[in-house]
Amino acid sequence: MWNYRVVRKKESPGCSYAIHEAFYDKDGFVFAITQEGVEPFGEDIEELRHSWMMMAEAFGQPVLEYENIPEREYEKGENPLGADDKEAGIPLEDVERELAADLGEWDEEKYRQEKEQERIEKEKTHAEVFVGTETLKELVDKIYSDYKEKEKSDVPD
Repeated sequence: MWNYRVVRKKESPGCSYAIHEAFYDKDGFVFAITQEGVEPFGEDIEELRHSWMMMAEAFGQPVLEYENIPEREYEKGENPLGADDKEAGIPLEDVERELAADLGEWDEEKYRQEKEQERIEKEKTHAEVFVGTETLKELVDKIYSDYKEKEKSDVPD
């Protein structure tokens, strides 16, 4: 599991704060964070809004101390995620072959066109729903509502 967390880093003089990705072990302890702070990012305007909202949720969690990550020490060789098997994984070529057998050959141009159409639709929705909102509170409320709707639709049945 991962989420965004506010991290305090001691510097001379004082401290700095940034939002980092935090990764949790099987017991819910933070075992790793990104080395540097992160910024909102998305492959389209909707993903960018949702990334920003997920980062805002970090302010509802306790601040992490950069120097205390991981939150606990791990025995040498222990996998913090709790996976027992140490297999190297499946070679990429095998995954590509299996996907091609299941889904057919990859059509890069078709995918590019679909992504472009999706981008246009999402930017149109963004302009209609969010652009021109009169107050910051109204804008944040709209973004939060949109984010929660997406979160609900992402939950498997």
